[in-house]
Amino acid sequence: GWTDPWVWGIFTYHHYHTKAWELLLCIRGQAQVQFGGDGGPIVDVGRGDLVLIPPGMAHIQLDDKGGFSLLGSYPKEGFDGHIDGLRGRPTTEQRERIKSCYVPECDPIFNLDVQQCN
Repeated sequence: GWTDPWVWGIFTYHHYHTKAWELLLCIRGQAQVQFGGDGGPIVDVGRGDLVLIPPGMAHIQLDDKGGFSLLGSYPKEGFDGHIDGLRGRPTTEQRERIKSCYVPECDPIFNLDVQQCN
């Protein structure tokens, strides 16, 4: 299963998580989101879009309009209930945590096979 969702946007600075995959479903507005750090691809995310971010993948909200809001959730398995939001290069310990994260079989919204995304 997945955690109960939170409602918010994406941080406006490059960050990544080491503890879990992050599932984001846009419920209002739209935004440009960059993945992979400076120079990474910029994606327009709008209402109804589902984004599944693996641990260690940097992301940032560049701009938004229309009251951009997301539902966010994390897989319950292997998750301690506290997500991190890290900047900069990961330490050796953080890299190991990223590698050992539970990979969910599917997302809880569209039942997409996450293993094919990994």
